[in-house]
Amino acid sequence: MKLREQADEIFAWGLTERDDPVVFAWENHSRAAAKVAEEIARNCGLDTERAYAAGLLHDIGRYKGPGTGMMHAIDGYELLMEKGLPEIARICLTHSFNPREKVQEITLQDVEKGVFLKDYMSKIEFDDYDKLVQLADYMAGAHGITTIERRFCSVLWRHGLKNPAEDLKTLYKLKEYFSEKIGKDVYELFRKEIAETPFKGVPGKLSFEAAGKDIETNDEEI
Repeated sequence: MKLREQADEIFAWGLTERDDPVVFAWENHSRAAAKVAEEIARNCGLDTERAYAAGLLHDIGRYKGPGTGMMHAIDGYELLMEKGLPEIARICLTHSFNPREKVQEITLQDVEKGVFLKDYMSKIEFDDYDKLVQLADYMAGAHGITTIERRFCSVLWRHGLKNPAEDLKTLYKLKEYFSEKIGKDVYELFRKEIAETPFKGVPGKLSFEAAGKDIETNDEEI
């Protein structure tokens, strides 16, 4: 089975495990991240299948439902290691920590897994796929592809950040890194999608139309 097909299969399974309205926000966010990662990869010589799979599955640990917090990184890593996808499993851990020292701010109730996470992150160097999904994660909102600024405001509004100015600078550096690789601003690849993504409402308050019903939810899990 090709990597893309395997990623789609795992993601579809993850969706069936969710039984809450937030699944729509998570699904849309993950699909948008996959599209961003794949398209940037196509334009800078990276493996598009690997980029797509990494973008789609970076949050797969959220299949356990709302309230998992940072444990979703561990849960996703363990699931994908079981599936024999170590390169994609790695992304479940690395996508949330740029710079990687941010992992030291995390405290997990499962102390043993918290130690594993910090030890793992201390021993790696980010490659282009780690960086690519870190960027894609911040260009993927609950309604689709968006700007770093919009996504960042949503995260800041909902979760708070200890050093927002430094975090935003780090994201702009990632955007600049890939813009230089492709020879033009990354946003130019997604001008149409960004323009069509809704920008209305307060971050954290979402509505979706599914199965003929309007569903009010939030984006706490993305």
